[in-house]
Amino acid sequence: MAEQDKKYLKVYDYYRNVIRSGSLAPGARLPSIRRRAAELGYSRTTVEQAYMMLAADGYIISKPQSGFYVTDFLSHRSGEKGGTRPRERRREAIRYDFASAGMDPGIFRFDVWRRYMRNALRQDERLLTYGDSQGEPDLREALAGYLGKNRGVLCRPDSIVVGAGTQNLLQLLCPMIRDRKQVYFRGAVFRQGGRIFQDFDIPVLPGGGEPEPGSIAYIAPSRMTAWGDVLPVRDRVKLIRAAEEKDVLILEDDYDSEFCYYSRPVPSIQGLDEAGNTVYLGTFSRMLLPSIRLSFMVLPEKLLDKYREVGTFYNQTASKAEQIALCQFIRDGNLESQIRKTKKVCVAKQEALIAAIRDVFGDTVAIHRAESGFLTGVDFGPGADAAMICRRAAEQGIAVRPGEGGTVLFSFAAMESGKFPEGIAALRAAILRDGVQ
Repeated sequence: MAEQDKKYLKVYDYYRNVIRSGSLAPGARLPSIRRRAAELGYSRTTVEQAYMMLAADGYIISKPQSGFYVTDFLSHRSGEKGGTRPRERRREAIRYDFASAGMDPGIFRFDVWRRYMRNALRQDERLLTYGDSQGEPDLREALAGYLGKNRGVLCRPDSIVVGAGTQNLLQLLCPMIRDRKQVYFRGAVFRQGGRIFQDFDIPVLPGGGEPEPGSIAYIAPSRMTAWGDVLPVRDRVKLIRAAEEKDVLILEDDYDSEFCYYSRPVPSIQGLDEAGNTVYLGTFSRMLLPSIRLSFMVLPEKLLDKYREVGTFYNQTASKAEQIALCQFIRDGNLESQIRKTKKVCVAKQEALIAAIRDVFGDTVAIHRAESGFLTGVDFGPGADAAMICRRAAEQGIAVRPGEGGTVLFSFAAMESGKFPEGIAALRAAILRDGVQ
């Protein structure tokens, strides 16, 4: 599967680059999936997955019975005013959005967050200065207490670095670890993160092999599969021991760990790692809002000295006002309250989605219930083609994501649960109409 991933990413990167360079102008037609697969010697599924990714990112659009065409997405991004962007036009055409990584508007307490933001914006003297390059000290102190209590992370405020998103933090981290041989992604591959490593000439090896001595193991223990399988404690301990024996640096990306629905959250790898070979990464995009770009990493002692040498040369990228607001939000217990509310809503939404799928498809599909996160996997069987199902669904205004083999991924994050039954029924009609099943 690792080689398959590399192939469709190669196709995706090739067309993205030629479109961005202008070599393929808006309106240009891409070769058919069958023809491109034959030219490259790849399977049709591989090329179709690449085309679906290009369509999801707005570079191309599928026209029924005609093919794939380059959009004018980039010309709108470059600053043209007026009209609606292609991405917005596509979203207007979506009737049932089972692919969104957004958030249910009914979950977040906007009124509470606005109050904290107003209080932060009243701190005139503090806002007249640049933010601490490592993150506001009081926020890091609140974070250290929260992580110790809720995730078993052992850290001090001065070992925490705050930034605007995980990718930004990886850009700070990579100069400190560029002597590492390569990075292995265990479980689901963080594609945007992999690009950062490649930019720093650190080879990326997806597929989860055994890390070689002196390498990096990148792991999201609460999202080992797309639909949220959690890495058991025994496997966490095994990884820690291997890291100590082979001088492997573990990067623990613990996003979505708070949303563990059917069991108690498993302790973090960082908290179990007495040898200090783990960098812990976390984010508030899901706990609060995706638009609040506040992430953080906890550095082990062996990297703190390196960070202090280079950290002051980087400006803080996260909003100072949002850091001030978040600090008090955590101290007043609102973050834990928000997580409890989100978990309760998400459990109910996942159950509603599963019930709708079972009502419509019965025993003809296998359902992978999410232990954590916001995706549910539906396996349409060994003869099904997930990429083709997603493309046919998109033509009928239904957004879903392709997984591996015959598995299709459904997000229950943003869509209202009341629309689940009619959306799943519309998907079945689209599949039957096109003869997929």
